[in-house]
Amino acid sequence: MAELLTLARPYAKAAFAYASEQGAIDSWSNVLSLLSATVQDEAFSAYINRPELTPVEKVKAFVQVLGAEQTTVAISNYLALLADNDRLALLPDISEEYELLKAQNNHTVDVVIESAFPLTAEQEQKLAERLTQRFNSKVNVTVEVNSDLIAGVVIRAGDQVIDDSALNKLEKMRTRLLAQ
Repeated sequence: MAELLTLARPYAKAAFAYASEQGAIDSWSNVLSLLSATVQDEAFSAYINRPELTPVEKVKAFVQVLGAEQTTVAISNYLALLADNDRLALLPDISEEYELLKAQNNHTVDVVIESAFPLTAEQEQKLAERLTQRFNSKVNVTVEVNSDLIAGVVIRAGDQVIDDSALNKLEKMRTRLLAQ
């Protein structure tokens, strides 16, 4: 998966840079989201991955799905670039990376906090405040309970992971003991 994100990142950055210049960040976000859903559809994916289809025919199929009102010259050219480089399957990853860039641009960070036990509203608020300071951005917090952690929390924000769980500490201790 990391390899796919590595391949998708330059395409997402290029789309975001262009959309920013044109003042069309939200419209590109909508189009990339629709394209992502389209390429994940089994029937469409089977059709688009037929070896006899040329890149131009693949782009035409996507344009038909988007419709005339959402298909700009820039979108068509972007799809042509992806088709020529055999990267249409990356659209879900491109869309995901684009949304991260959009959030960074808006100075917001989506944070997932995994906790061994449900957090109180006060604990959640304190964590959100500290994470806001750490990332120097507004944070959107989602809390998930994962009893496998035993105690503590695991915080995920984009590529960053802060693991302060008992499970992680026990695993580190086990590794050190086995190394001796």
